[in-house]
Amino acid sequence: MKATFRIISLIMLIIAVIFVACALSAPNLGQAIQIGSFRFGAQQWRICYAVYAILMAAFFVASFFVKKGTKER
Repeated sequence: MKATFRIISLIMLIIAVIFVACALSAPNLGQAIQIGSFRFGAQQWRICYAVYAILMAAFFVASFFVKKGTKER
């Protein structure tokens, strides 16, 4: 079970890194979108991508601290 979590989290981390690399190299990153009165520009996208990458790395690290599950009754 623990090994399965590590494999899944490693795959998620690799996908996250590839996604962030592709997203940051996209030519339309500089385009802004308007959500109500809030302007969502390139800097906000970079922050979202950084948070996403950090969360995926945290999940990968957390997979090393998963304890053995209890047996079902």
